[in-house]
Amino acid sequence: MNTFYKNTAALLLILLSSLAIKAQEAVAKKIVKSYSLTQQGDLTIDSKYGDIVVNGWDKDSIVITANIKVTDKKLENAKDLLKRIQPQIKIVGNLATITSEITAKNESFIANYFNKNNPLDFDKTNVQINYTIYLPKTCSLNITNKFGDIILENFSGRLVTNLQHGDMWINQDLTNASVDLKYGKLKTKSIAYAYIDLKNAALDMETSQNLILNSSGSTVDILKIISFEIISNKDKINISSVEEIRGKIAFSDVKINSLDNEINLNMKITDFKVSNINKPEAFVHIDQESSDININITGLAFKFKANLEQGVLRIPKSFQNIKTVMINNDLKLREINATYGKKPTGKFSITGKKGTILLLDNTL
Repeated sequence: MNTFYKNTAALLLILLSSLAIKAQEAVAKKIVKSYSLTQQGDLTIDSKYGDIVVNGWDKDSIVITANIKVTDKKLENAKDLLKRIQPQIKIVGNLATITSEITAKNESFIANYFNKNNPLDFDKTNVQINYTIYLPKTCSLNITNKFGDIILENFSGRLVTNLQHGDMWINQDLTNASVDLKYGKLKTKSIAYAYIDLKNAALDMETSQNLILNSSGSTVDILKIISFEIISNKDKINISSVEEIRGKIAFSDVKINSLDNEINLNMKITDFKVSNINKPEAFVHIDQESSDININITGLAFKFKANLEQGVLRIPKSFQNIKTVMINNDLKLREINATYGKKPTGKFSITGKKGTILLLDNTL
């Protein structure tokens, strides 16, 4: 009997949910505008509650299509809100701007005051403001978007974006880009000169000549970088190949498969691993606290110096000219000097306290 009532209740719940979904009324409108804009032009977009798809082309013109959809339980409410959504498009010379505006229900002074302090008089999940834009492929592009995705196709101009609660795809190599991303994922091909700011986000990148990354609570996967400057906090980072890396890392997990010639890092409570260093004369300086450091030094030739307070240092038997001086017994502060490899021209310097430092020689 109990089973019968449970099954009946479950069926009623499904039916009620279906009725609620069916009860949603939907209205939509489409706006298409075209203007002159050269390859040296500039477009700024400020939008919310929808996707932005940008397609570059060789024409000296811009075509903007806005598809707007509103759903609500009451048809009158949906129609009212749709009427109040008015994309503002302005062209001044070679500068274009697009702004998604939702006007207030009531334009009285008191209503404007309350709308300013609580501007949302609707459920944002019931609004879609999607843009498809064709524009000159080498113009400058500045996009701010919230609660929606950004997709770039065949675009190669200068890019500045600020994206929250959405994903971004860059399907063309760029020369210069600045990306601020919160709560989303960025997947991109090559960006020669890039500044990327991540918060609780993900980055999947192919290559960069010069990358500056400021990241927190994010996952990062990069295929190849020449120059890499990083500020990282609570991240998980995987780099296939990098020539040089410098910056500050805290509470993160960093893995580098192949490094060419330079490490200059300050790190705290970090797991840091380098599987291979290519140039025998590489320069490495690490200042660390309570970190686990694992570096394969096979084939290198360098002068080694460490100034460590407590912690564990493990070096291979192939180290030569080892000299250890205890600087402070109470702090267990010691200085270690040594050489490694033939004709050592590189430099290894490690300072800090606590932690575990492991240098590996795979020939042993």
